[in-house]
Amino acid sequence: MALTSAEMLKKVEGSKEYNAWKKKHPKGYLSHFFCPITADCELKSAWEVGFYDADSEKMTVFACSDKVTVKENEDDVFKKPGQRVEELNIDSVKVPFAKAVDVFAEQVEELFPKAGRGDGFVILQTLEQKPLWNFTFITKSLQFINLKINATKGEVDSHLSMDLIDRGQ
Repeated sequence: MALTSAEMLKKVEGSKEYNAWKKKHPKGYLSHFFCPITADCELKSAWEVGFYDADSEKMTVFACSDKVTVKENEDDVFKKPGQRVEELNIDSVKVPFAKAVDVFAEQVEELFPKAGRGDGFVILQTLEQKPLWNFTFITKSLQFINLKINATKGEVDSHLSMDLIDRGQ
């Protein structure tokens, strides 16, 4: 059976790799869970658990599979200038991944008719002080489609589609 996000966090925090990192980064905090997914929302690899250190403005990512490993050590963060990487409070996540997938499946055809999804990714993160399951896919018509589901309430928070190429319009 798949681990919940809280169980994955506990596994990472119990690892020697995390504890070595935490000693060097005592103010570091949980920022996200990430996983690539198929068009049908099947996981393509192990979940990655990211921790952010505001002092260094660096992210360290741990892969959570059979054992915990450091996947990315103190990498730069992709964010807009002045944007803050928000802490993810795992206790505020009431909607598990499987339920978020159900909500996504119920809404995606209505919000993105004829989208023809390819593979994508999902991130559990906090944006604007809300924990969100953030689903992003590339479509066969070269668009990104994005659907954010509130991880506390289980409702669609926002959605958008964006062309990957400028069609000269």
